[in-house]
Amino acid sequence: MKGSVSKTCSCPPRQDARGRKVTCKKQHGSWSFTLDLGRDPVTNKRRQLRRRGFGSQAEAQAELTRTLASLDAGQLRDDGGLTVATWLSQWMGRKEKTLRPTTLTDYRRHIQVHIVPALGGVRLRDLRPAHVRALLDSCEAGGSDREPLGTTSIRRVHATLRSALNDAVHDGLLPTNPAASVRPPRVVRPKVNPWSPEELGRFLDSMAVHPLAAYFELVAMTGLRRGEAAGLRWSDVDLDAGVITVRQQITHTDGQCPTCASVHKGVHFGPPKTASGEARRIDLGGHVVGVLLAHRLKQESHRTEWGEAYSDHDLVFPREDGTPMNPTRFTAEFQKLREASGARHVRLHDLRHGRASLLMASGTDIAVVSKMLGHSSIAITADTYSHLLEGVGRKAADAADALVPRRRQEDPCDQSVTSPQVPSPQDGHADQQSHR
Repeated sequence: MKGSVSKTCSCPPRQDARGRKVTCKKQHGSWSFTLDLGRDPVTNKRRQLRRRGFGSQAEAQAELTRTLASLDAGQLRDDGGLTVATWLSQWMGRKEKTLRPTTLTDYRRHIQVHIVPALGGVRLRDLRPAHVRALLDSCEAGGSDREPLGTTSIRRVHATLRSALNDAVHDGLLPTNPAASVRPPRVVRPKVNPWSPEELGRFLDSMAVHPLAAYFELVAMTGLRRGEAAGLRWSDVDLDAGVITVRQQITHTDGQCPTCASVHKGVHFGPPKTASGEARRIDLGGHVVGVLLAHRLKQESHRTEWGEAYSDHDLVFPREDGTPMNPTRFTAEFQKLREASGARHVRLHDLRHGRASLLMASGTDIAVVSKMLGHSSIAITADTYSHLLEGVGRKAADAADALVPRRRQEDPCDQSVTSPQVPSPQDGHADQQSHR
């Protein structure tokens, strides 16, 4: 196989004395390469692979070299003119069986709203890093029919495209991933500012008689995620031992119910967000145990009132008829209660942050906190909550210093300490005379 690199620009073509084409030396235009794939064994037509849009001759030559190496290794196959939109459609068909429903929903939105409108018509094999950079720029700028995206959302769009193109490389449709060399904007993790213990106590006291009071008590005193608390079952609660086990969560996506096999709008049962969060045990304080016990007694009375119309799903926090509750309702009720109490504005998720900060401030080991919260790594716990540990660092430093044995040092400002007498030169001379 043979390949060549050429430049395309708006300058008129030039030739040297021998009639050969002369490449323009000006810093404009773009570079491309053409690779001869030989003749098609069926149609006998000549086949060529063209890639355009390189910023320099060196970049085009390097990509040509990589493509030749992939072809020689049998890693690149004929794509049949596959476009980015067609490939993404095929790729999503594969992912439907392996991804969580919420992730699938995000992927579909990224592809339909952002990626396909910008890149859908580009041939997959012609996709370049410049295309990806233009996509991210358009996400940041927005348009007449869509709002500009924030940094985190732009990174997620980029991650979706990068994942799809990784699979295209694995399938031999691309020699390299053009999205891998494009860096998305950097995210600066915002510092969480949850309620102080006093603020939290006032809020919990203000809504103690609300039907969902036990839900907010549980989230605030355990750090459960919204969906984990919404999906908690009584079979996962041991009030005698004061322990709950997190085995499932409810997400805001339509899905088939594992209990009644029906579809509840905006409700999907699934495993916890992270693998480390699955089947994790969380100890309950005595107050929370009492709150849950009182909540269960009220739920039993509601079940009696509904009679046969009650649809038992074994949920700790269901709707009035026993069916699963849409997680967004917990968020809406929380904000209503917060406004009524006059408390400072925080999110429902900040109750989880507040629990983490209290645990760390009380001296709980960060590894234990990370496990209780179900974080995928201790690094996430440390990055998120380190700034809330006011005073903890000083205590740790003092405790570590105390382990080092030291000789007692006198305070130079203490006048009661008698300084050792230093003999004067005269005293020394007298001593010498006496010894003599």
